[in-house]
Amino acid sequence: MKARIVTIELPQAARMMTRVEVDKQHRQLRVRFADGRVATVPVEEIEKAGQPVRLDLDRVELPDPYVILIANAEGDLEEVPWDFVRHYCDAEFTEAEREKDEASRQTLGRRLRRLREEAGLTQAELAQRAGVGRVTVARIENGRMYARTETLRRLARALGISLVDLLAPEPEPDSDES
Repeated sequence: MKARIVTIELPQAARMMTRVEVDKQHRQLRVRFADGRVATVPVEEIEKAGQPVRLDLDRVELPDPYVILIANAEGDLEEVPWDFVRHYCDAEFTEAEREKDEASRQTLGRRLRRLREEAGLTQAELAQRAGVGRVTVARIENGRMYARTETLRRLARALGISLVDLLAPEPEPDSDES
């Protein structure tokens, strides 16, 4: 009888952190993922992501496989999500996220352009109605930038639609499968 090797993979292993080691001397975290990858994350990168904060490395927790909790100087807990950590050990993940980000910007840009054209407005007219620069409208439509939520609200209002309608996915074309 011939022996068979059966491989079972955990498809979401990239998202699951299994261990965190705290290196206080070098102010870094070494994080192991279920798929064997190890990320070395400088604490200063966590401290300057978002609102600047000073972290207390005496209190680090891994309450579940998707988030690390670290106390800050005020005693509150800062969350470090798995995907922030994953960028430090997985170039393929970083590239895939960059591609998704690009696709998302392109989709929003196409949608904004279509809605603007349906409303019979030029970029300059929409920009004036929304109180934003024409270059901002052009860059969003070309997929070159993400707009702040407030800018998107202004654009939606200027188009006479809700923010949800601006961000909603395009409807799938009807298929004739008879």
